[in-house]
Amino acid sequence: MSFRPGTIRRPSAAERTAPTRALGLSRIELDPRHDRHARAALEAYADSAAADMPWLAEWLREAAPDGEPGLTHCGATVERVFDLAHAWAASQPDYAAAAWERVRGQLLRVLGQPALRQPAAAGGQACIARAE
Repeated sequence: MSFRPGTIRRPSAAERTAPTRALGLSRIELDPRHDRHARAALEAYADSAAADMPWLAEWLREAAPDGEPGLTHCGATVERVFDLAHAWAASQPDYAAAAWERVRGQLLRVLGQPALRQPAAAGGQACIARAE
């Protein structure tokens, strides 16, 4: 939604009441079947829990619907972490800008491609195979 310069946007009724309702909540429900952000949150939680609670990570991955095909629902997180690594690498004496930009281009290409999720042979983690 675009606004003209000098206009003031008034929040909707839902926007005004959401902070009030959220103050006393200690639980948030996600709907991964209809919300791509919920799918990304479940994927990120599963990745985070995998080392300490592999059973939970496996359950989350199995329970979450795939939704739109792709390598990950957390592409923005992958890009953010890549940018952090790139910034650190730029301060190193052996930094190769062209190589990092090539990797960035390949990463963005892969993140934009549909992928097939296949069960892993062992370990309970999902393997990702690019669809070509």
